[in-house]
Amino acid sequence: MKLLRNDGQTIRVRLDNVEDLWSVQRIIFPNDIVKGKSERKFKPNEDDKAERKDVIVTIKVERTEFDTDASRLRISGIIVDGSPIEYVQLRSHHTINLPPRHELEISKPSWKEYMLRVIREAVSDTSRPRLGIIVVDDEKGVSAVLLGYGVKFRREIYSNLSKRMSQKDFKIQQEKYFDEIAEEADAIEANLVIIAGPGFTKDDVREYIKKSKKDLKKEIVYEDASNAERTGVYEVIRSKRTEGLLNRERIRREFVYMEEFLKGLSTGAAHYGVEGVKAALGDYAASVVLVNDNELGKTEVRDVLDMAESMKVRIEVFNSVDEVGQQLSSFKGIASVE
Repeated sequence: MKLLRNDGQTIRVRLDNVEDLWSVQRIIFPNDIVKGKSERKFKPNEDDKAERKDVIVTIKVERTEFDTDASRLRISGIIVDGSPIEYVQLRSHHTINLPPRHELEISKPSWKEYMLRVIREAVSDTSRPRLGIIVVDDEKGVSAVLLGYGVKFRREIYSNLSKRMSQKDFKIQQEKYFDEIAEEADAIEANLVIIAGPGFTKDDVREYIKKSKKDLKKEIVYEDASNAERTGVYEVIRSKRTEGLLNRERIRREFVYMEEFLKGLSTGAAHYGVEGVKAALGDYAASVVLVNDNELGKTEVRDVLDMAESMKVRIEVFNSVDEVGQQLSSFKGIASVE
């Protein structure tokens, strides 16, 4: 993301990738004013065939939807302005379907610090190397990449190995499997890939890549994991051994805060729900507030966040669809830790 303008009320950004779409969706709320490029159907006359025209529309937001599969951010609302004006019907409903590599203008009565931090982190993440993870065992591998909005799982690779195979056929099939793992590591859009897993398979992959002199265009690091499932990927993210590699990753920060919250429940140092967090803030018993991004549109939640910000309490916005965000959802989507 690139910040193009910030006059205190209006922010204009260039959204470079899918992660940027997710970032801005977290801070666009009902009644905000957004301006961006779109298309409108236009009929010169009632009997004419409708034509699609490129327009710049300004809408008063009613709702947003982030579609990761289509790589689109949909912003729906009422048109309050547009250009060329002859192609725009004021006060009609419209949805801006925003792909990456477009610009967007967002206006609010006031920008809170946690909203601005979302923008700053998205701008900073533009230059951050992405990280890939592949967990492997003798049956399969699962690959993923860490993006700004969380973990994106890519594919599963099956070894198709069998103990009934002859030693020769087993070796041939195993090398095919290791080839696929190496090719997947190279295909992941990341500067660094962690290959992890239980047993000796990850070590065999390392030796195979070394002996076959695969010309991989990135750094590969090998670590332990207890399984080759999606839970194994999250285990790598949480692992102390990979802390140095992941210390800039948002999702690792979320895991750390969630662990602190869960520990705090048994000692009374953690609270959850709107009323619980509000009470903790009132008692000066909160140093950080955790909130899911799908809760930000609620007035009562934003009131609590405004209270936290006025007290200089840090606010961490979680991705509600990731593992940690789903955990937070079971605690009403908002929590605090002393």
